[in-house]
Amino acid sequence: MPIVESTVMDEIDRAILNQLQANGRIPNNELAAIVGLSPSSCLRRVRNLETSGLITGYVALLDRDAVGSGYEALVWVTLSEVTRSTMLEFEAAIANAANITEASRMMGQPDYLLRIVAADAPAFEALYMDVLATLPHVQKLTSQLAMKVVKRSTELPL
Repeated sequence: MPIVESTVMDEIDRAILNQLQANGRIPNNELAAIVGLSPSSCLRRVRNLETSGLITGYVALLDRDAVGSGYEALVWVTLSEVTRSTMLEFEAAIANAANITEASRMMGQPDYLLRIVAADAPAFEALYMDVLATLPHVQKLTSQLAMKVVKRSTELPL
């Protein structure tokens, strides 16, 4: 395993990260030119950011409608009892549910917020009945649909 030079980010690291957040497939020589480094120095910095864990992976962002996941619901989940074991069981049950694209444990009520994708309303209803309603320790499910996604970003401010 390479030795991590530093986990402290400077302005060049931030510039590299901003560019990679906007375009993870940017060629190294283009990235180097934008941030003002030689290609070898730029590649070394990118590898250091990967090794240090600041860059955790690279993904392709897909057109939700084109892949049959254009219907998105937010589902609030209230557990029947909130204990360590019920939370762990619930979280284990949703861990591999492909249609649940995001799950957050909330402070206060409700206990969880799930972001769910499906092809359309009937597909969501089937998922709601066959998967969500059968999750362990669920007392109450409340669904909401957005009329319009005004902003969606995977980029973090640096």
